[in-house]
Amino acid sequence: MKQGIIKPVLPVDLQTQLSIPEALLSNFIEICQPSESADVLHVFVDARTSALYSECHISAVKLAALATTDVPLDPDDQPEYRANREIVADHVAFKAMKTDAKGRRSFSNIVAEFTTEFDPEHPLKIIGGQHRFEAIREALDEGINEVHGLKVYFGLTSEQRLDAQLISNTVIAEIGRAHV
Repeated sequence: MKQGIIKPVLPVDLQTQLSIPEALLSNFIEICQPSESADVLHVFVDARTSALYSECHISAVKLAALATTDVPLDPDDQPEYRANREIVADHVAFKAMKTDAKGRRSFSNIVAEFTTEFDPEHPLKIIGGQHRFEAIREALDEGINEVHGLKVYFGLTSEQRLDAQLISNTVIAEIGRAHV
């Protein structure tokens, strides 16, 4: 696979303050093979928390093999508390999502952290979009291998991880309320 360019897209005032974890990003590209890696993988920053992330696309087969929704809120101090809600298997919206996935819908807005610090067999930790992820896995079981959009965080501190998980699930909760 051709090695693409990692291009930081950072506000001018933060460019000298942030360190880009190039080895981690290269590892992500090698393992996950996002569509963007053949060209340019842009790396952005949440300027409020200095959390680095990329918006990219990954095939269902890679996503299913490398990701997990069994993600602790704080893997160091409270590994028993999980980042994701329970899947509501009989909810009408989830059933429609599964039907859409099997109909070859490409999903986006899945939020993950790429880390091998814990559960290295699953370096993509899904922290937002677990229902979409489960629908994608079920569709893959039926041979549907579409490309899906992710926001992937890199090199998070404990505080940044908690913030990313909170904001990802707050957005999901707000969207859920709008459809009730």
